[in-house]
Amino acid sequence: MACCKKLPSLFEMTADEIRKIYFPLRCLTHENLDVASLFAMVTTILNPATIVADNIFRFSLMVIFVILKGTKQPHMVIKGERAIAPDFNPPLCKLKELSYMMACNENLREETLNDTMESILGTLEGYSWHAQAVLTLAAFVSDYGDFCRHLDQFLSSDHLTKPVGIIKQIPVLRTQPKIDDKHKDAILKLNKLIKETFNFIDCIVMLGHLSVEAQDEPKSSTDNISFYVFWAIRTVIACTTWMSCLNKDESETEEFSRYDDKIADTLVELKFEIQKAEVKAYRKLKKFLKERHCIVEVLNTLIGVEDKEQPVKVFDNDTIVTNMEVVETKNVLLFFSGLDISEYVSILKPIYKEMKNEFKIMWIPIVEPWTNDTQKKFDIQRHDMPWYVVQQFSSISSIKYVKEQWQFKNEPIIVVLNPQGRVEHHNALHMIMTWGIRAIPFTCSKEDELTRCKEDNLRNRDDWFGSFMIEICPDSMLPTWIKDQKFIFIYGGNDESWSKEFHEKATKVKNESSARTSIELFCVGKDGKGKDELDNFWKLIANFLFAKFHKDTELDSGTKECLKLPSYRNEIEKRWVVLCKGSKLVFSGFGTTVLKVLGQFDEWKQFRGDTEFVKLLVIRYDKKLREDGIFRNFEIPKNDGLITDGIKCLDCSKTMDTKCFRLKCCCHQNHG
Repeated sequence: MACCKKLPSLFEMTADEIRKIYFPLRCLTHENLDVASLFAMVTTILNPATIVADNIFRFSLMVIFVILKGTKQPHMVIKGERAIAPDFNPPLCKLKELSYMMACNENLREETLNDTMESILGTLEGYSWHAQAVLTLAAFVSDYGDFCRHLDQFLSSDHLTKPVGIIKQIPVLRTQPKIDDKHKDAILKLNKLIKETFNFIDCIVMLGHLSVEAQDEPKSSTDNISFYVFWAIRTVIACTTWMSCLNKDESETEEFSRYDDKIADTLVELKFEIQKAEVKAYRKLKKFLKERHCIVEVLNTLIGVEDKEQPVKVFDNDTIVTNMEVVETKNVLLFFSGLDISEYVSILKPIYKEMKNEFKIMWIPIVEPWTNDTQKKFDIQRHDMPWYVVQQFSSISSIKYVKEQWQFKNEPIIVVLNPQGRVEHHNALHMIMTWGIRAIPFTCSKEDELTRCKEDNLRNRDDWFGSFMIEICPDSMLPTWIKDQKFIFIYGGNDESWSKEFHEKATKVKNESSARTSIELFCVGKDGKGKDELDNFWKLIANFLFAKFHKDTELDSGTKECLKLPSYRNEIEKRWVVLCKGSKLVFSGFGTTVLKVLGQFDEWKQFRGDTEFVKLLVIRYDKKLREDGIFRNFEIPKNDGLITDGIKCLDCSKTMDTKCFRLKCCCHQNHG
């Protein structure tokens, strides 16, 4: 490539001209390299190194002001520490080879750097484009980390630093008794470009993964990414050379600043290219998943287990699954979640043991980004799971698909796929938590059956609440009272004194009404064995409401009353009351307000029969709410981000604002 010296300046050449000269018919054999882990190692070195280089001059504010000229310093766009695969072994020989190639330049002139560029590209031939950029940066950061560490120690008068720095070829330390303003200027400019180059290569890595996901043809993004990789590598070479030229005169500075401008301008094009690649990869995935494919093909594409550069692993206990054909004839429950899911795991484990052999669970944690800390949490959770586990699910298009098409909103969901790769249920988690093993085969039709007809084949859609209470308190008198169609005041809260007062006044109502109706009382709390009935009560209610709410736009009267309960629970007083007639929930309300109504029982105790008892209770309760000026806030189930439009107030039937999950109606506000 000696002829390159006679060509126009690289900064004046077009992308096509650069590709024609430097990448003629280059063959990518995709050498097996964990790019994500290598880039994570680069991050752990480069991030603190650039911070050191900036901070050592923090007291020289005037110098910094002159250098920056009012512009904002770039920063490394890092969301946090990135995870390095536990079994990752960096290609040390390759990195040392690249480092040696870059360390032998003595100036920044184009003709001096061309041979180095040619040697590096030849050495990296066979690696994917983004792997080439990361390898070059990795070879550079080791030297730069040493440079910044010795620079920091030099200022602290460490007597060992200077001789070690000299032998490691850190020229600024050779003859200088102190670092003058010229060197401060040069080092800050170098640090600025390094941070910009890191961000640039970070985008290249993203584009590289998107290109793999989209499986582009050679003339689309492959040609474009080679151009970006060229400038990334060339800039890293320039940064390495600049470290060796810090004692040179200022004639090199202009040449160096041209790289700064080039990276900034090209980054704009690169980000636009990423946007196009994201659209293409996502569109391709959506199209694929709409077509007919077996479960193995769907999982291979969705998870990306065949991507050599992404450290995606599927565990079956401590064994790594290398072939998805192990689930070829199975129904697979894809369990998407974050990492804090111990509660869900404890519920799923006994259910998993009872599942028939044709059902498998696969946990796919969505963690952005993966860090060493999240990796530790993942390992702890993984060893507590008897099902398949996916490590570092990070496909950009797949995560977007799970969020947009399957409505994952950081709350756990379970998507059920049949052996033909078709979705049987977009989120079966709540039906599983509500009905357990009875939820098999985890289909929408099964959920309809369970939701509309409980295990005791209740006759009416309204008559489901009592069966929940029997599940929570099977050893109580509730089953008998429900069978005898008695009125049952079910109440609870965090205030023992209120519970005691409510029991006293409700007992009075019970005794004085015995001739016209039969009333019983039941407080939800801890049973005699110390079991927390209240906690189970709220879990069961939440899961049932979720399943019920997202399937029915017109809710039965019992569900409407039950839907108010989470609001009472989350109010400051946390006191609530439910009235059932047998299994049917006929009324629910704020505990404090219901207590006031019962306290006025002498004013309405001459009711006639069951129907009038409920009617008078509701009328006086609503009147008391208005007198007290209480706002009504309803806690609608999150439904993974789906909220039905046109939800009506559960009291006054006015349409409520559905822009948020907490819905407020002012029908009870005291306007007087």
